[in-house]
Amino acid sequence: MTDVSNQRSTTRRRTIFGGVIYEDDGRNSECSVSDISQSGVKVKTSIAPEVGAEVDLKINKFNAIHRCTVAWIREGEIGLQFLVAISPKDDEMARLFKFSATDDKGK
Repeated sequence: MTDVSNQRSTTRRRTIFGGVIYEDDGRNSECSVSDISQSGVKVKTSIAPEVGAEVDLKINKFNAIHRCTVAWIREGEIGLQFLVAISPKDDEMARLFKFSATDDKGK
Protein backbone atom coordinates (compact mmCIF):
# COMPACT_ATOMS: atom_id res chain seq x y z
CA MET A 1 0.00 0.00 0.00
CA THR A 2 1.22 3.49 -0.83
CA ASP A 3 1.86 5.82 2.10
CA VAL A 4 -0.18 8.95 1.39
CA SER A 5 0.66 10.71 4.64
CA ASN A 6 3.17 13.06 2.99
CA GLN A 7 1.49 13.59 -0.39
CA ARG A 8 -0.59 16.59 0.67
CA SER A 9 -0.43 19.82 -1.31
CA THR A 10 -1.85 21.83 1.61
CA THR A 11 -1.17 22.09 5.34
CA ARG A 12 -3.24 19.87 7.61
CA ARG A 13 -4.53 20.65 11.10
CA ARG A 14 -5.20 18.04 13.79
CA THR A 15 -8.79 18.09 15.06
CA ILE A 16 -11.25 16.13 17.12
CA PHE A 17 -14.65 16.86 15.61
CA GLY A 18 -17.70 14.68 15.27
CA GLY A 19 -19.29 14.15 11.91
CA VAL A 20 -21.49 12.01 9.72
CA ILE A 21 -20.66 10.33 6.41
CA TYR A 22 -23.61 9.95 4.02
CA GLU A 23 -23.24 7.37 1.25
CA ASP A 24 -25.20 7.65 -1.99
CA ASP A 25 -27.12 4.42 -1.25
CA GLY A 26 -28.75 6.07 1.78
CA ARG A 27 -26.50 4.58 4.46
CA ASN A 28 -24.81 6.89 6.93
CA SER A 29 -22.36 6.52 9.77
CA GLU A 30 -21.03 8.72 12.51
CA CYS A 31 -17.35 9.51 12.26
CA SER A 32 -14.56 11.37 13.99
CA VAL A 33 -12.62 13.96 11.97
CA SER A 34 -9.01 13.74 13.12
CA ASP A 35 -7.17 15.79 10.46
CA ILE A 36 -8.34 18.53 8.12
CA SER A 37 -6.77 20.54 5.34
CA GLN A 38 -8.07 22.78 2.58
CA SER A 39 -8.24 19.78 0.28
CA GLY A 40 -9.58 17.01 2.53
CA VAL A 41 -9.92 15.21 5.84
CA LYS A 42 -9.00 12.00 7.62
CA VAL A 43 -11.90 10.37 9.42
CA LYS A 44 -12.29 7.39 11.71
CA THR A 45 -15.42 5.39 10.97
CA SER A 46 -16.87 1.90 10.89
CA ILE A 47 -17.94 2.04 7.22
CA ALA A 48 -15.68 1.36 4.27
CA PRO A 49 -16.92 2.75 0.96
CA GLU A 50 -14.74 1.92 -2.04
CA VAL A 51 -11.80 4.10 -3.04
CA GLY A 52 -13.10 6.53 -5.66
CA ALA A 53 -16.65 6.55 -4.29
CA GLU A 54 -18.28 9.91 -3.61
CA VAL A 55 -19.81 10.61 -0.21
CA ASP A 56 -21.12 13.61 1.69
CA LEU A 57 -19.38 14.59 4.92
CA LYS A 58 -21.03 16.69 7.58
CA ILE A 59 -18.64 18.16 10.14
CA ASN A 60 -20.89 18.84 13.10
CA LYS A 61 -18.97 21.90 14.35
CA PHE A 62 -19.61 23.74 11.09
CA ASN A 63 -23.05 22.29 10.29
CA ALA A 64 -22.09 22.17 6.62
CA ILE A 65 -21.98 19.26 4.21
CA HIS A 66 -19.01 18.77 1.87
CA ARG A 67 -19.00 16.46 -1.14
CA CYS A 68 -15.90 14.24 -1.10
CA THR A 69 -14.16 11.44 -2.95
CA VAL A 70 -12.73 8.52 -0.98
CA ALA A 71 -8.97 8.80 -1.60
CA TRP A 72 -7.73 5.94 0.59
CA ILE A 73 -8.84 3.43 3.21
CA ARG A 74 -6.90 1.95 6.13
CA GLU A 75 -8.13 -0.04 9.11
CA GLY A 76 -10.91 2.14 10.52
CA GLU A 77 -9.70 5.31 8.77
CA ILE A 78 -10.69 6.92 5.49
CA GLY A 79 -9.03 9.77 3.61
CA LEU A 80 -11.59 12.02 1.95
CA GLN A 81 -10.74 14.64 -0.68
CA PHE A 82 -13.09 17.62 -0.94
CA LEU A 83 -14.50 18.06 -4.45
CA VAL A 84 -14.42 21.81 -3.76
CA ALA A 85 -11.41 22.83 -1.66
CA ILE A 86 -11.88 25.11 1.33
CA SER A 87 -11.06 28.68 0.39
CA PRO A 88 -8.46 30.30 2.67
CA LYS A 89 -10.13 33.67 2.12
CA ASP A 90 -13.77 33.46 3.12
CA ASP A 91 -14.85 30.13 4.59
CA GLU A 92 -15.69 29.68 8.29
CA MET A 93 -13.53 26.54 8.43
CA ALA A 94 -10.57 28.38 6.91
CA ARG A 95 -10.90 31.21 9.45
CA LEU A 96 -11.02 28.75 12.34
CA PHE A 97 -7.89 26.97 11.20
CA LYS A 98 -6.20 30.21 10.09
CA PHE A 99 -5.19 28.84 6.71
CA SER A 100 -2.78 31.28 5.14
CA ALA A 101 -2.68 32.47 1.58
CA THR A 102 0.53 30.44 1.12
CA ASP A 103 -1.41 27.25 1.92
CA ASP A 104 -3.63 27.96 -1.08
CA LYS A 105 -0.81 27.27 -3.63
CA GLY A 106 -2.48 29.61 -6.10
CA LYS A 107 -5.71 27.64 -6.38
